[in-house]
Amino acid sequence: MFSNFSKLTAMLIVTVLITGSCQKVIHVDLNNANPQLVIAGYVTNQPLVDTVVITKTGSYFTPGNYPHINGATVIITDNTGLTDTFVQVDSGTYATQHLTGIPGHTYTMHVYLAGKEYDAVSTMPAVVPLDSVEIYEVGSGSDTGYHVRGFFPDAGGGNHYYMLQAYYNSVLQDSADNITLDDNEYTSGLIQDVRLRVPYPPTGDTVKMNLLCLDYNTYNYFSVVKSITASANPVSTAVPQNPPTNILGGAQGYFSAYSISTRTGYVP
Repeated sequence: MFSNFSKLTAMLIVTVLITGSCQKVIHVDLNNANPQLVIAGYVTNQPLVDTVVITKTGSYFTPGNYPHINGATVIITDNTGLTDTFVQVDSGTYATQHLTGIPGHTYTMHVYLAGKEYDAVSTMPAVVPLDSVEIYEVGSGSDTGYHVRGFFPDAGGGNHYYMLQAYYNSVLQDSADNITLDDNEYTSGLIQDVRLRVPYPPTGDTVKMNLLCLDYNTYNYFSVVKSITASANPVSTAVPQNPPTNILGGAQGYFSAYSISTRTGYVP
């Protein structure tokens, strides 16, 4: 699901510098004294996966060191009166014990920490069935590899936003470079044909694909994360320092209610 993508939120205030073949994530704000709170939360239509991860940004002098925040109170409510208090299951990680999201419901996240409150709202879109996964060979000789495509119908009748994820033998391909987004701006009501931005899968692997139906705020958040990664290219247009958050109260990150459908394919 989004669980591994939550790792990206520990790198929210970043630029990406590339030297040769090396990629290094550098915090823009080098000040050790002013870390920012980062919240990554999601509710899905799958049972017992809903999670909120709370961290703080690190500093230039300790790259990769993102402190996990314990002792928060995390409550999820919906528009029907449901209330679920998440339980801390790991350092900085809070999870439901019984909540399964329902498409069409609106969910509100409340995080209480150190006398402050952080809130965010998201409505879960309807499930769109992932019709098929296509894995096909490209290139020749030593450059041979496999591309991965997903096909699904757009319902039309409005704006729809999607993310596609690939797991190779149960390992999510979850770097910022692997973010694959789609929308129906020019293809409303048509079959969507999307090639995933993922490495070639190894021969013999099982490829599981998730189709996530997102609200606009989540789509926009990950669009900017992609742009930040692309801005490492010196000819790219400059992007904002922070991805746009839907969290009120002064934290960075996102809260998303999204629906999932899944298909599996096999690499020859």
